[in-house]
Amino acid sequence: MTKLLYKTIVQNSEFEIFKIKWSRFIGNVFHIENKEEAEKHLKDIQKKYRDATHNCYAYTYGTNVNFDLFGNVEIMPEYFKQSDEGEPTNTAGKPILAQIQGHKLHNVLVVVTRYFGGTLLGVGWLIQAYGDCAKQIIEHTNIVEMEIVKSIKFSYDFDLVSIVRNSINKFSAKIVNEKYDKRVECEISINSWDLEAFKKEIFEQSKGEIQIK
Repeated sequence: MTKLLYKTIVQNSEFEIFKIKWSRFIGNVFHIENKEEAEKHLKDIQKKYRDATHNCYAYTYGTNVNFDLFGNVEIMPEYFKQSDEGEPTNTAGKPILAQIQGHKLHNVLVVVTRYFGGTLLGVGWLIQAYGDCAKQIIEHTNIVEMEIVKSIKFSYDFDLVSIVRNSINKFSAKIVNEKYDKRVECEISINSWDLEAFKKEIFEQSKGEIQIK
């Protein structure tokens, strides 16, 4: 059965590349789910490397699923941000983001910390250094695939429990919350690819009695 997946990391990592004209470049990568988590990790890095010259970064989170003209799946981020943090424009944040996108990662923050070595590098060297450090830290961490899931809420009468359970098992969905009152109130998470098929099945199997919210 087809499943929509995205690539991310689950273990935060750190890696330092060889000095470039005596400047040090230290990369850190973090898994994030939102802007608040990204900002927290950034503050931690800025505190850890408070004496560094720059802490440049890029991050992306969320997934939007699109289809091209040929029906191929394209997974795009909901949000991304980059920062040169005092370096010349587009010499740090942009090459870091390019490595995140080039490795097709989502929900990650990459920070590259620089300690100035006393020699100006110039635009070309800066782009290469920040891009290479981001590349190295990404390739030295564990990349995993995770499902793109959506939540759906619905309610149903008790005599439809078996229909609901069979459909949940068929699509390998997970019950997030379930409340028993006059009717059963249920919330599940399901792979985005299966969402519409699941809705169609429970509607048809219950003859429209299951109310999707």
